[in-house]
Amino acid sequence: MDAIPVLSQLKSFVQWASGDSEAAEETQTHFLQRYPVVSQGRSAVQAIMGNQDRARETQIEFLKGVNDKVNSVPVVGHVKGTIHYICGDKEGGDNAMKAASHTTGVIGGGVGGFLVGGPLGAAVLGAAGGALMDGAITIGDSAVNGENAKPYGFVDNVVRIVEDPKNGGNYVDLIGATVLDAQDAN
Repeated sequence: MDAIPVLSQLKSFVQWASGDSEAAEETQTHFLQRYPVVSQGRSAVQAIMGNQDRARETQIEFLKGVNDKVNSVPVVGHVKGTIHYICGDKEGGDNAMKAASHTTGVIGGGVGGFLVGGPLGAAVLGAAGGALMDGAITIGDSAVNGENAKPYGFVDNVVRIVEDPKNGGNYVDLIGATVLDAQDAN
């Protein structure tokens, strides 16, 4: 959510309004580092001002966001994950496989939903397909990693709300991710 215009500002406002100004500032920093045109401008200004380390940090954050987008493309993310595993990078492989699988769930739900209920069905079942896939990913991660498992996607958003119900940013993340999945399914 932090790299998406309007949603990141809404999240930051909700965090600020719920009394967490530090999280609100962090959300805006993420936006400035991750959104394509803004991050490149920020990095250029940092470099011109002589702060090469900050400029480099901004570029690294931007590239992490690009990496996350590539991971979420079905087949591409699965192949990328396999390459990570072959190279001994379990965390990178897991991240790519989970992101690509989530998107596969959204697309599968969207196609099925469209066949049943047109665009509205695609949106509803696309979001549901993403949430179901996130549940399956979380269950699989629990089976493989036991106590070291981490909830994923929709499940992670719900867990964060349960653990910290006063953090308004968690609600924005949950609703925003669900709306984006519904949009992506169409």
